[in-house]
Parts: sequence; C-alpha cells; structure tokens
Amino acid sequence: MLPAEAKWLGRQLLAVDPNRAFPLLNIGSSTGRFATVDQPWIDGEVFGPLRARGVTVSNCDIKSAPGIDLVGDLRDPGFLAKLAARGFKSVLCSNLLEHVEDPASLAAGLVEVIPSGGFLFVTGPRSYPHHADPIDTMFRPTPAELARLFPGTRVVASEIVDCGTYLEYVTRTRMKLVKSIVRLALPIYEPKGWRTAVRRLPWLFRQFQAVCLVLEKV
Repeated sequence: MLPAEAKWLGRQLLAVDPNRAFPLLNIGSSTGRFATVDQPWIDGEVFGPLRARGVTVSNCDIKSAPGIDLVGDLRDPGFLAKLAARGFKSVLCSNLLEHVEDPASLAAGLVEVIPSGGFLFVTGPRSYPHHADPIDTMFRPTPAELARLFPGTRVVASEIVDCGTYLEYVTRTRMKLVKSIVRLALPIYEPKGWRTAVRRLPWLFRQFQAVCLVLEKV
C-alpha cells in the first residue's frame, strides 16, 4: 500500500458510522511488522486512528505470523463460512486481488462474509509495475471494473488516487535511497529484489496510481 492510498483509506474508514462498519476484517493483512516497520504509513494512517477510536479490527492472512489473528485460505468455502459466522460488519481488501488467479470468485466470497448494510473497503493498483507476491496477474482495473467484481453492492466512494513516482518513493528517506542504490548495484545480493528494482526503473518519473472503492452491501 502506498502512502497516498493509505491516507485515502484512513479518511474513508473514519467517515463511516462505526456501528455499521465494525468489527472489520482486514484480509491479506500480512504481518504486524509489515504495517508498522516495512510500510509504517499503513499503521499511521489506517490502523493507528482506528485503535484510537476504540473499534475492532481483525487481521487475516493465509500464513501464520505475529500480528495475524485469523489464518486460512479465502478460496476455501469452509473458511469463508467461519469468517461469516464471526459477525464482521465490514471487510478491508487492499492490494490482494492482483495476486490471485480468480479475483471475481474471491470478491464474491467476501461479499458473503458481511451482512447487508456492511461495507467493503477495496484498493489495488491502477498504474503500478509488476510485483509478484507470489504472483502478479497484472490486474489493473478501473473503479467500475473493480466494483463489478462485488455482486450485490453499491458504490459509496470511488477514486483513482495519484501516489507519486518511483523516484519520490526511493528518495523518501536517506536510508531508503541508500538501500535502493545498493540493491541495484549488487544483483548477486537478493536477486529477486534486484529484478524487482530493475523493473521499476522505467517508473522513475511515472505516476503510481491506486484504484480505491468503498462499497455497501445492499
């Protein structure tokens, strides 16, 4: 998640009626370290303000790690049924659908997790380089294309958010710049990371964009 995307999400989550939107299920959350250390703006813009508000957020991922509350495969109908039984009123699905082979099926399953009147907060890349985790299908939808994946919902908010360039991202801090230079200079060190960095070079001056939606289940 990019910083501008996190700010958009944070504003939307604070704007909804907490009695209608929480408890919230954050799917594909990754680890606690990811949101606080690797991409600290996620905690700063999204989850920190929610903690201050006193609402409940549960993190869900396919892997077990610190900071993950619920572990399971969202492609498993049995696991989806268990999630639905826990009483979540909303789902946060951020930067996940480009990493699954059948995003329409997954999206439809998420709608069934929440009751009518609940919300789905959905973001993903609109303009962004390939990033495998473990795959990237290059799913880069428009807001309308993304909304159509979630049957039985209506659009509450929709925006394509400009998120800066790769140059702005790597020069955000001196340490980030040094790490990026070292990674490019030493392909033998973390070859996967080097390949990712090389693929992003054409984006030095090209704007990253995120597609962002708030949907209400009708």
